[in-house]
Amino acid sequence: MTDDLNTQELLDAIEGELLHKSIGDQGDSELRQYYSMLTYHLGWEGEGAGPEARGKRVRPLLLLLTCAAAGGDWQNALPAAAAVELIHNFSLIHDDIQDNSPIRRGRETVWKRWGIAQAINAGDAMFTLAHLSLLRLERTTSSTITTQAANTLQLACLQLTKGQYLDLEFETQAQLPMKAYW
Repeated sequence: MTDDLNTQELLDAIEGELLHKSIGDQGDSELRQYYSMLTYHLGWEGEGAGPEARGKRVRPLLLLLTCAAAGGDWQNALPAAAAVELIHNFSLIHDDIQDNSPIRRGRETVWKRWGIAQAINAGDAMFTLAHLSLLRLERTTSSTITTQAANTLQLACLQLTKGQYLDLEFETQAQLPMKAYW
């Protein structure tokens, strides 16, 4: 790990990876609204856009710091960092729908602004973009490592959906036994 590594440098690199490599070109006018849903949710555009609307980006930051601490080149891990952040945001879009939450990070949620059907599509897009981002690891790592990373991400997503299932189930119960929390 280099001595001059700083959090802001990593956060800027994460933003660049997300905006320029993961979300991609927004030039097609027919799809402008599609991309707007994604960039709005990520806090890059719309009323209230900015650092507060973007969230803290803790998950990708931890991934890059862990890579650097283990002696790896954190820049090679940027596709994985973007994938983790996109998975997190896909889950937030879907969670907002399931919880009927109108506000996220001080702004209207995607479903509240564009409707449930489009919000589901936006969440699914982020899920897909996450996996495409992760596949870019093959540019700097072996196919074996990329496959292992993809498998780990898929298993994490499966656990995430199990947790969301329990969250939704528990909403209908007045009391939960202590073991339900573990």
